[in-house]
Amino acid sequence: MELYTAGTGNGQRAAIAVNECGVPCTMHVLNLAQGDQKKPDYLKINPTARIPTLIDPHGPGGEPLTLIQSWAILYYLAEKTGRLIPSDPLARARTYQWLGEAASDMAPTAQNIFFLGNRMPEKVPESAIKFYEDRLVTQFRAGDEQLARTPYLTGDEITVADLGLYPIYAGRKALIDGAGLKNVTAGASASARGRACRKACGWRVDACVSLTRPADTPITAAMAARPNLCACIISSPAF
Repeated sequence: MELYTAGTGNGQRAAIAVNECGVPCTMHVLNLAQGDQKKPDYLKINPTARIPTLIDPHGPGGEPLTLIQSWAILYYLAEKTGRLIPSDPLARARTYQWLGEAASDMAPTAQNIFFLGNRMPEKVPESAIKFYEDRLVTQFRAGDEQLARTPYLTGDEITVADLGLYPIYAGRKALIDGAGLKNVTAGASASARGRACRKACGWRVDACVSLTRPADTPITAAMAARPNLCACIISSPAF
């Protein structure tokens, strides 16, 4: 397989899916600030000029598949490999619930905080940013209550719901931790610790067979010390 990604939350989620599902994959890290996602060669693969994009040469029916959207990539790889989707009907229903909550509500709320605070041409009232911050904390509070009862969001085993949600938490860690959501903080650490994932703004991806990246891509100190850290820990100036 091949994954075109970058050091954003969506890019992290796709790289985590590759890692946790244990599929061999070549990762191509795009430099969003330099417009790699808008270059003709990439637009042939993904005309929307976004990341991530997964290419599976052995997709359904043995035919090549090009798949975009980090949530779709996460679920596709989990379903293909038989991992991270619980067999218990109730736990599976809760997994779908949390996937929907995270993809349709929590991720957009976190993105609004980022764009209003960093990308708007004019200064945005602090009250507007606080509205979305309060909304995100409220959304995570439901997760905190669930994690007070079970080790993971849907029960006793880690699922696509936990891994899909983690980049949202990591991107707003100070806000969530500051709100006193201790179960979310502990649960996020448990999801990363002891697995192939490692927090450093991203995760170790041992499943990758190779990693290509622009030579001038900024790299975190953690990656410099651990060269087999994957695309997810590459600092990206663009969300």
